[in-house]
Amino acid sequence: MTRFVRRFAPLALALAALATLAACSGMSPGAGGGLAPGLVAEVNSPGARMDRASALQIVNQYRALRGVGPLSADAGLESAAEQVARQYAQAGTPPAQPSGAAAMRLSAGYTNFAETFSGWRNSPVDADVMALSNASRVGFAAVFDPNSAYGTHWVMLLGR
Repeated sequence: MTRFVRRFAPLALALAALATLAACSGMSPGAGGGLAPGLVAEVNSPGARMDRASALQIVNQYRALRGVGPLSADAGLESAAEQVARQYAQAGTPPAQPSGAAAMRLSAGYTNFAETFSGWRNSPVDADVMALSNASRVGFAAVFDPNSAYGTHWVMLLGR
């Protein structure tokens, strides 16, 4: 029995994680398998806004799967993230992490948060940052610049 458990425990854990993410993101067999609208809303046109509540929800679901506590939205970090995203879009190069942020994640070129989140989740370094156990606050921003080679620039700032 112990050999069986050791052999199939990782698979069972992965399936449970997938089921949890699917249930929490609005995916179900009867719902057509779609993600929550805020996660797939395109932010690749002037004036488009990201759904920060949906972003926070999926990041917190991921953190729960990794065994760490949830983040709460922080207006100060959101303001700083917005400034960093604008700077990133205008300069085209990664900006410095602002003071007061414990960690920063950047991305560019994705048109919605679901794609951005998947990119971070699939990068071991970014995934570990999303799961920082000493982070308790977060600010998200997405800025579209039609003159940028990447279009939309994404920023997530974590705070303690």
